[in-house]
Amino acid sequence: MPSRILAFLTTGVLGVLAGCRPTTTGPMVMRMGPGLSTERFYQVGFRTGPRLNAPQLSERGELDGAFQGDAKPFDTEQWGVAFDGAVTLPLDERLSLHVGLQGEFFLAPVPGYGLYSGLSYYIGTPTVGLAPAFAVRGASDFGLGETDSTSSLFGLEGTCAFTVHPEAGVSLGLVPFVGAHRSLVNPGSQQTALYYGAVVAAQISLSAGKSKLEVSGGYGRAHANGASWNVPIAGVRGGR
Repeated sequence: MPSRILAFLTTGVLGVLAGCRPTTTGPMVMRMGPGLSTERFYQVGFRTGPRLNAPQLSERGELDGAFQGDAKPFDTEQWGVAFDGAVTLPLDERLSLHVGLQGEFFLAPVPGYGLYSGLSYYIGTPTVGLAPAFAVRGASDFGLGETDSTSSLFGLEGTCAFTVHPEAGVSLGLVPFVGAHRSLVNPGSQQTALYYGAVVAAQISLSAGKSKLEVSGGYGRAHANGASWNVPIAGVRGGR
C-alpha cells in the first residue's frame, strides 16, 4: 500500500478509535521546519490546555465549585497539565505523519488518556517556510474521575506553523491553530466546543547530537456550553 494512502487511513482510524483525555492541548501538531526525510523524530514532555467540558460539568453540579472562567485561568478544574509523547514519521521530503500519546497523572480532578494523529506538509526552503497540518483526536477519562459520569472528547484541529531558521540547529515559529470538538458527558450531555489560539515556539539542537529541546507558550480561547475563557498555553518537550 502506498505510504500516503496508509497515512490517511491511519489518521482516520485513530480519529475513530482514539480514547484520549479531557484536557485539550493545542496546537496538537507543531512542525518546526522541514525535518528529516529519512528518520523518525521522537518527542516527550509536558503540555497544557483547557478542560473543554468544565462548563458542562459545572452545569451538572459535578465541579467542586462554580466554573471560574477568566477569573481563575489556572484552576485545575478548567485547565490541565499532561504528559505528551509523539513521533513524526516522514512519508517523503515534505509530507509527514504525526502520532502521539497523552495522559494525565497529576493535577487531575478528572484524569484521562489517549491518542492523536495528524498529517503535515512543509512548504518553503530550509531557512523559511510554513507547515499546514490537520489532526484528529479523542479524549476520555474512562469513568476514572471523581464523579459517576464518564467524560469523552472527540475533535478535529487545523494548524499552520510559520518557521524561520536563523542558524544551524535553531528553529523559531509562530503556530496558530483552531479546533472543533464534541464533548460528551455520559449519561445525557453533549456539547460542541471551539478552541483556538496561537503559540510562539523554539526548537534548539543540544550539543552536536540529534537531541533537541522544544519550548512553546501562548494563549488560546475556549468556547463551550455558552461560556468562553482565556487559556494559558505552555509546553516543553525533548526530542531525538
